[in-house]
Amino acid sequence: MNAIAIKPKTVEVMPARTANFTNLFWRTSDDAFQRKLTVVVNNVAVIQVTGADYDALGEWTDDAIQNLILAKFGLELATQ
Repeated sequence: MNAIAIKPKTVEVMPARTANFTNLFWRTSDDAFQRKLTVVVNNVAVIQVTGADYDALGEWTDDAIQNLILAKFGLELATQ
């Protein structure tokens, strides 16, 4: 069968995955030449920071990455 032209649209082709987070850990991979920071959160979620957002991070710290993750997923630190 030949391809049929349609109006472009983004569709969900796989149901959303969920994960319960009780603690937070991550690892990062920085590619300065491509201006891309990859953050793997709890070994289940990936956040990519690229382009102007990468530039805005500047010299990022653990606190900056933690705040990025908290904001991305709407998480709050537990009170101790």
